[in-house]
Amino acid sequence: MKTPFEKTDGRRASRPSFEPLATHELELADFFVRMAGILGVPRSVAEIYSLLYISIKPLDFDLIQGRLGMSKGSVSQGLKFLRDQGMILSVKEKGSRRELWHPTPSLATSLVSLLRSQVLPALEQSAPALQRVLDGVQSDNASPEVLERLARLKRWNSRALELFPLLLPPPTEA
Repeated sequence: MKTPFEKTDGRRASRPSFEPLATHELELADFFVRMAGILGVPRSVAEIYSLLYISIKPLDFDLIQGRLGMSKGSVSQGLKFLRDQGMILSVKEKGSRRELWHPTPSLATSLVSLLRSQVLPALEQSAPALQRVLDGVQSDNASPEVLERLARLKRWNSRALELFPLLLPPPTEA
């Protein structure tokens, strides 16, 4: 008796097998996962970017999914995130409808885009929250040490908001 994948009644004869990641590919993925973690970017996104970054040619969805062993949803969301951040580009081969993916030419530009989209909004959203915390602690008659700690944190956030745009090159027009 044939298994469902061996049947030939219109179904796929077998599932494709994918080459496992090599040691150097795993090490690069680990690097990107650690860097992405600093920015709060999901592990799956970093792994997808790593695979695209080290690949000599653009990769299609199925190959990415198969090599990384990810669900379709994770790959789809990861590719969308990377595309929206300007970190990857989609290409199509002549005569094919399949979408292929590869990293943008400049890692620096990609990282600046990611910092702008992840870090700056977090700093901006933190400012009013930190003020509310400080106001709440003051109304609770907190100790001077706690008040000073929170005031320092609020000042740090304000300075980061002032300096952050100066540390990055100006955004490029799309």
